[in-house]
Amino acid sequence: MSDIKPDIRTHYRQLYVKVEPGQIYAFIPGTIIDIFVKKGQKVKKGDPLFTLHAMKMDNELCSTIDGTIGAINIKAGQIVNKNDVLIDVIPLGVKIEKPSTPKPAADKKETVDKKETAEKKETKK
Repeated sequence: MSDIKPDIRTHYRQLYVKVEPGQIYAFIPGTIIDIFVKKGQKVKKGDPLFTLHAMKMDNELCSTIDGTIGAINIKAGQIVNKNDVLIDVIPLGVKIEKPSTPKPAADKKETVDKKETAEKKETKK
């Protein structure tokens, strides 16, 4: 038994990539054929999301949880790599906060410029 050498490898192959529950990722490199969902759409566990063509096969990837589509990071015809996050599904019960849209500063600047030009005209008279 003393003939067994200790394992002296410095690099181990990563066997599993941990992802969040709602992240749908590419398990193999391939091409996106079709996307069946849109952002904000509600899905149930097992609902088809998109088709990934790899190794002469079309693979239909489905939702792993009940939720709402948060982000779609793919387009039809796009080539994806292994472990790329393709779609985010936000679990039910989690609020989606919409970013507030501030008013453009250009509108304020235009009104200030109009006032200044009007004042300059009055002072010239």
